[in-house]
Amino acid sequence: MKSNTVIAPRSLRPARHALRLGTAASLCGLVVGLGFATPAAAQEFTLHTEGMASFWLDKPQSVRFTPGGMMAIRPGVTLGRVVSMQWSYALLGAPAKKPYTEDGLAHFFSGGVRLRPFATLRPETENLGGFWVDANVGFVRTDTLNRFGLDAGLGYDFQVLPWLSLGPIVRYSQIVQPDHLTGFDPHDAQVFSAGLNLTFGPAHKVREEPPVCAPTPECVQVDKECAPTPECVQVAAVGCPDGDGDGVCDKVDRCPTQAGSAGTFGCPVDPCTGEPIVVLVQFGYDSTSLPLPKNKDPQTMDPVLDAVAAAIAQHPTCRVCIVGHASEEGLDDYNMDLSKRRAAAVQSYMTARGVAKARIPSTGLGEQCQMVPEATYELNRRVDFTRLEEGEACPTDCSK
Repeated sequence: MKSNTVIAPRSLRPARHALRLGTAASLCGLVVGLGFATPAAAQEFTLHTEGMASFWLDKPQSVRFTPGGMMAIRPGVTLGRVVSMQWSYALLGAPAKKPYTEDGLAHFFSGGVRLRPFATLRPETENLGGFWVDANVGFVRTDTLNRFGLDAGLGYDFQVLPWLSLGPIVRYSQIVQPDHLTGFDPHDAQVFSAGLNLTFGPAHKVREEPPVCAPTPECVQVDKECAPTPECVQVAAVGCPDGDGDGVCDKVDRCPTQAGSAGTFGCPVDPCTGEPIVVLVQFGYDSTSLPLPKNKDPQTMDPVLDAVAAAIAQHPTCRVCIVGHASEEGLDDYNMDLSKRRAAAVQSYMTARGVAKARIPSTGLGEQCQMVPEATYELNRRVDFTRLEEGEACPTDCSK
């Protein structure tokens, strides 16, 4: 895009050059900073393609060329649901205006980052849709010249197939013209483009969860898919010792001298008068949802949680802390947050049954209090109910 029709005074060139460098440095810092600040996650490959109409924003390009078009292809790799890195090739073309005869043609080669800031608010099945922004820096080839270039875009994609989304896009592109080239106009080429973006990517895969060994009122049994474990609560009918006669084997009974429920590992359901109790709420993997009805039966834990809520309600001065736990899969900080959200889910369930929220504060201890360290997963996705003395706060470690 050669032009020698307008030459800026030399006194203005250093200031304009500094402004260009400042803009480029800021954009580069954003790209690099966001890339390195993003936590590692499962990586997936995506492909973005763009077709746009382009319009010149400044002279001399708007004098020499008519509006044109831009096509781009941007393969990328995700670094999580919000951030992905991408590489780009774009072709910008514009026919010449009379009396000029040479058409404009520019090849963009760049790399950058794409953000989907609201991705975590959308269903995981729509992993290709929603609002996005991106920024890219690189170089531009025009005729025989290689020059610095940058661009930024934003759009909104509608997911039409599990592996395809499409939507509108607008993009600003800038080709930086050096000031020292004799015979070339020093003004940067600035282009506004609008058109359609198509995104291709892998279809969302439903996370496979470990089989759940659901507790029943009689004992904690295992599903057919689960391998039998020594921690499974058995009834006395199979011949194991059962000192309190509650149907829970002594070797797994956490209250072997007090009759209790299998859903609370043999302890009474009243945390206000007895020992702290453990309730094996069958949270799914990476989930805070209480178990859904299975085969049209009531939720497995509802009778136990209802009984605990009723017992607390009978003691107006009793305060009980709901302590959430998580199994060892995942990062420590994430499991800590997950355990707190699980405790809050149980707290919400019990407040809906008439227990004042102030009487059942909740907290989480993550994975630090493994009940069965050598066999985690289901048995450590649980909540504990611990009575609090006057003025006492929820525990912060495993000592209570």
